[in-house]
Amino acid sequence: MGKIQFYGAISLDGFLATEDDRLDWLTGLSGLPADIGQDVLRHMASAILGRVTYDTIAADVTEGLTLNPFNAQMPAYVLTHQSRPDHGPIHFTQEPVVDLAQRLQARGNVWIIGGRQVLMPLLAANLVNDLYLQVAPTLLGHGKRLFGELAKPQAFELQAVHQYGPLAEMVYHRQN
Repeated sequence: MGKIQFYGAISLDGFLATEDDRLDWLTGLSGLPADIGQDVLRHMASAILGRVTYDTIAADVTEGLTLNPFNAQMPAYVLTHQSRPDHGPIHFTQEPVVDLAQRLQARGNVWIIGGRQVLMPLLAANLVNDLYLQVAPTLLGHGKRLFGELAKPQAFELQAVHQYGPLAEMVYHRQN
């Protein structure tokens, strides 16, 4: 049985993206190592992301979208109510995120990409094992937050802190 792991970056003030879903505040940072995330992402068996996150990432790609450069054939499941054809390892689905994550977890580690619509139901169901949070040295002031409200608090334990160029990464493991 794999783990369900969020791996992603936020601004210093806790935003995942700007109000219009831009990530240039992150992608424009200089000094990021080329192999950032390799140790974690190469162990991912699948990924789940929302349609807005997928569309934002896909808009910046000119040819052959690869979500995981360390496992290019990793299947990714995009949550959407739109009817879209699958292409390559990218699958579009209306399956509820909790059901999908539990099904994929049986096959190995599941990478949660993107925001609140994907992450919060999994946190509420107590399914997220690890949070890999990279904090960028940028204050956005407003935008789309990573975390939303939960019915009850959840405790995570700090496992490690790393520096990757301008990013500070904190690794948290859920306490049982």
